Amino acid sequence: MPFLYALIGIVVVVFILFSINLSFIIDYSDKTVVTLKYLFLKFTLVDTSKPKKEKKKKKKKKGDESEESDTDEEGKEKGKPKGNSLIKQLYLDQGYDGIERMLRAVGKSLGSFFGSLYKNLVVDELYITMITAGSDAADTAIKHGKLCSWLFPVLGKLVSTCKVKNYDFDISPDFLATKSEAYVYAKLHVTPLVVLYAVLTLVVRLVFKVLIKVIFSKQKSDKSKSVKSAAKEVIENSEAEVKNTKNKRNINKDGASK
Repeated sequence: MPFLYALIGIVVVVFILFSINLSFIIDYSDKTVVTLKYLFLKFTLVDTSKPKKEKKKKKKKKGDESEESDTDEEGKEKGKPKGNSLIKQLYLDQGYDGIERMLRAVGKSLGSFFGSLYKNLVVDELYITMITAGSDAADTAIKHGKLCSWLFPVLGKLVSTCKVKNYDFDISPDFLATKSEAYVYAKLHVTPLVVLYAVLTLVVRLVFKVLIKVIFSKQKSDKSKSVKSAAKEVIENSEAEVKNTKNKRNINKDGASK
C-alpha cells in the first residue's frame, strides 16, 4: 500500500506541474529577446544583444594527419546509403500514389497537431508599433499602403480566431523620418498538458497511419520477392527438363537412323 500511495502522489504532482501554464515573452526592437517562464524559473532562449561565442579550434598534431585521412575515408563510406529505405520500398511497391497518400496522412497529422496548439494558445499581451519611412513622401505613402494591405487582415484574423486578451496596434507613416522602425512585444502562454496530449496524438497517428503501412508494404514486397524467386526456380527447372527430354529424343533419333 505505501508504494501505491507514493505512485499516486507522484502522478498527482506530475499532473499538477503539467497543468501550470508555460509562458513565452517575445521582445523585438533593435534586439530580439525570447524568454521562457515557468513558475519562478526564467530562461532566456534567444538574445541577439549578446555576442556569439567563438568556437575554439583544436590544434592538429602531425601524427594525426594520417589518422584523419583514414577517418575521412571511413566517414565517406559511412555516408554512403546502405540498402533500400522504407520510403524507397514504398515507392517501389505502391508507386507515386503510395507516396502521395503517405504525405497526405503526415500533412493531416501535422495540421491537427498545430491546430490543437493554436486553439489552446492564449495571448495575454500583444503590442505592435510600426513606423514607415521612405526616401520621400510619395515613397513613404506607397510603403505604408502596401504594409497595411496585408498586415491588418493578418492581425484581424489573429485577434478574431485566437484568444488575445490585451492588444494595441500602432501602424503609422512618418514623412520626416529616414528609417523605418518596428517594435513588437508579445506575452503568451500554453498548458504543457495540452502540448503533451498533442504530441502523443501526433505520434500515434504517424505510427498507425504512416509507419505501419510502410512496414507492411515492405513485408508484402519481401513475400512477393520470395514468391517470384520460387516461381523463377520452377520455370528454370521446367525449362531444363524440357531441354533434357529434347536432347534424349534427338539422341534416340540419331541412333535409330544409324
